[in-house]
Amino acid sequence: MAHLLTCLLGCFLALPASAAPTAVKLHMGSTNLPLEIQGLVLAGAQEATQDAEDAPAVEAAEPLPAYGAQSSTAWWFECGVGTNFNEGWSAVGGIGVEWYPVEGFALGVRADGIGVELEDTATTAGGGVALLLRWHVIKRTDWSLYLDGGCGLAYFSSRVPSGATRLNFTPQLGIGCSIACGDQLRLLAGVRWFHISNGQTGDSNPGVDMLNGYIGFTMPF
Repeated sequence: MAHLLTCLLGCFLALPASAAPTAVKLHMGSTNLPLEIQGLVLAGAQEATQDAEDAPAVEAAEPLPAYGAQSSTAWWFECGVGTNFNEGWSAVGGIGVEWYPVEGFALGVRADGIGVELEDTATTAGGGVALLLRWHVIKRTDWSLYLDGGCGLAYFSSRVPSGATRLNFTPQLGIGCSIACGDQLRLLAGVRWFHISNGQTGDSNPGVDMLNGYIGFTMPF
């Protein structure tokens, strides 16, 4: 009986590798894995490959449009000081948003904080909102030159100037430039004529004219 088992085992070992049910042979370095383990490894590799193929593709985030591109939007912050060249000064700081209906031309709205002191008017604080247009006359990848202007409405804690009204219009017009400081951030700098008056809505309308310089930054969203 022992002799018969020995013969059968010898015949089985003599069979070519192609005759075995799991004939695939994997080599890791100099080690040959048993056929059963080879089958498990192969099945696991096939399953991992199938899972990778079935996994949903990750979509890349859409990049923000270039500054000033059509239909783009941006927010901006600015602050500056001015003078009327007659012992008067002004300080204006604001934050706003703008939308470009066409390339290089924006419609914007800005909320302002304003401080004013004149020869006959003590330091007075106010706040308001302004509608502005910005046109990039020259527009390059890293910089632009623009004109901007608009009008706002501001309310002050005291009459500006003295004897006028607390509620005033703030028309403004200026020139400025934008300079790229990174992929999205841009520096803004410019000068504006800044006017304060009640537009003949009060008994007196002396008006105030300032030349304001400002600096700020803008970023698309």
